[in-house]
Amino acid sequence: MADQGAQGGARLDHVSRRIVEHIEQVGGLPQKVRTPEAAAAVLCVLSRRLSKGQAQDLANNLPEALQALVQPCAAHRGLASDVFDRDEFLRLLADHLQIDVADAERVARAVLQGVHEVLPQGELEHIRGQLPSELWQLWGPRRAAA
Repeated sequence: MADQGAQGGARLDHVSRRIVEHIEQVGGLPQKVRTPEAAAAVLCVLSRRLSKGQAQDLANNLPEALQALVQPCAAHRGLASDVFDRDEFLRLLADHLQIDVADAERVARAVLQGVHEVLPQGELEHIRGQLPSELWQLWGPRRAAA
């Protein structure tokens, strides 16, 4: 599955393949959600929370195969970002993928952690600056409860 892109049988570039493999290794995707669909949904919902310029930067810094999934979301939005917290982000993602919120959190973590590994550090800092800390926490490993 890692060799196919979202557009049918298209081959993935090396970096996109690494992200897809990371998502698949983390696991936790609901059976009915394919990896490219999960990546597109998470990144599109995330792009709504960023400024238009930052959403475009995010899309432009993704590897080619993922750019094709996210670019339409970044290009067809208003200048202002939507303001929502972690719970609303997960609800929007769950609605988009037609899954429950607990599954949406697993999907978001898998995708965002995979993307975190490949984005330039400067881009990550720009994104982090626009997100509330509770939403940024989805980008890192889940912390064990104390």
